Amino acid sequence: MLEEVDFQKEAANIEAFRRYLENMGLTREATAPKVYQYCSTQKVLTMQRLYGVPLTDLDSISSLVPNPETSLITALNVWFGSLLACESFHADVHAGNLWLLRDGRIGFLDFGIVGRISPKTWAAMEVFLGSIAIDDYDSMASSLIEMGATNKDVDVKAFAGDLEKVFSSIKELDSELVVATASGNNATTVSANIVFDERQMNALFLDVVRVSESYGLKFPREFALLLKQLLYFDRYTRLLAPNLNMLRDQRISIASNRRNRYRDSY
Repeated sequence: MLEEVDFQKEAANIEAFRRYLENMGLTREATAPKVYQYCSTQKVLTMQRLYGVPLTDLDSISSLVPNPETSLITALNVWFGSLLACESFHADVHAGNLWLLRDGRIGFLDFGIVGRISPKTWAAMEVFLGSIAIDDYDSMASSLIEMGATNKDVDVKAFAGDLEKVFSSIKELDSELVVATASGNNATTVSANIVFDERQMNALFLDVVRVSESYGLKFPREFALLLKQLLYFDRYTRLLAPNLNMLRDQRISIASNRRNRYRDSY
């Protein structure tokens, strides 16, 4: 929490992300606000102002770009690429921090919360994500064990079976798209949210608790941060590109595919 309000550390996080964009040739696709160091201290952060809209502002997004799905894919590729090609990754990509800018680029804001992930943990995470995409629960269980998220002596088959039950419950969640409009200054804006059935969510939570207690699940901090961001991106996918599968779509590059390119730039 203290790091989140240390603006010198946040400034360093922003500069690291901007270097990543420059090194990877992504400055035409995305940006982060420039920090004015001479006007900044540990308690004051002075930055370039960016103009744009959150990725949940459907009406404004449609007026800025012809294909919102393309913008979402850009955001995913930039973020996935930063997992290993940047000193840290943005770990709070809610709608207030991830914008579509007026010039069509993706704007990443507020670097108070960032994460860092080791290649070993990310390798296990990639297997985990890939196993979700194809419903391979044996691989999912093995990857969680590999990243040290469980007790040492775990029955992989039993663990895989329980994971399948949890993820089946997730797939069965009833969701509702809630669209809200607001009028002002002779204009109407449209925003949207995904709402889930509360009873199903409570039942799912109890299942997760049961599985966690049975296998001693203790996720590394970076895993929890990654998973939270993927849930944010899942929300944007449901709103902007409901037919997109972000774990299977060939247009989306996972971080390890860019690792060598980044290292070769140094």
